[in-house]
Amino acid sequence: MSTQNASARSALVAVMLSLAATGLGQIYCGRIVRGLVMFLGSLLFAPAIVMAALLPTATVVLVGLILALLAVLGVYVFAVVDACHLARGGRDPFQPMDYNHPLIYALFILVGLTYAAGGLYFIRSSVFEAFEIPTASEVPTLFPGDHVLVNKTTYQRRFVRRGEVVVFRVRSQPGRNWVKRVIALPGDTVEVKDNEVFVNGRQLPREPAPPASLGATAQEVKGELFEETNAGRRYQILFGADTKPLPDYPKAKVPDGTCFVLGDNRNNSRDSRD
Repeated sequence: MSTQNASARSALVAVMLSLAATGLGQIYCGRIVRGLVMFLGSLLFAPAIVMAALLPTATVVLVGLILALLAVLGVYVFAVVDACHLARGGRDPFQPMDYNHPLIYALFILVGLTYAAGGLYFIRSSVFEAFEIPTASEVPTLFPGDHVLVNKTTYQRRFVRRGEVVVFRVRSQPGRNWVKRVIALPGDTVEVKDNEVFVNGRQLPREPAPPASLGATAQEVKGELFEETNAGRRYQILFGADTKPLPDYPKAKVPDGTCFVLGDNRNNSRDSRD
């Protein structure tokens, strides 16, 4: 036990310590076990988010991610409220323990902040990253200014599939992110003729789509709207009224290690046809 004199616990200090490191307010109030449980629980945020990223479908991943974030936030808020309650509820004079020392508090804060910074860096670089859509090349699917959350673990577990929208970089412009739809995979043959797309000799089926299918964004789209199907995936494509068709793309085989991609805004996109 510390030789410090008995003293009351400050609710303000307890709250501030809890904000700095989850569980530290409880430790300040003498509840070492409760504080350690909360502190260690707060360190589970990164593993929880990684586990959410590994769930089987995009919808389930999103639900899992939201639940993980809510759980982390819940623990954080509870720790702050609980620390305040403990500090205010102490009836007897508090006798500081050996661990009630500024250096111990500083150590918890340092470990917590270092872990949080490292965890966030790892998540952004290897698990999830948000991107803003910079151009209109993916209209009517994605509009400039839209934000997308990319699961970077997906293609570590399986190969890319036809019809998926991907975010990628090219060697010639390593600092720029591109957002396109995958049309053909390595080894496929692909051809674009008179705005019709052929993969392995078969034309991708498409049918006119009513502008009303876009909902509130319909007024932003001018041109011919179609619904195209590729490998069982259905998506909308646009041939803008104020753009000219791009030149045909001669029949070619997609090289190994690459994919053939197109923008959904077919006449207003820099893609594999360039």
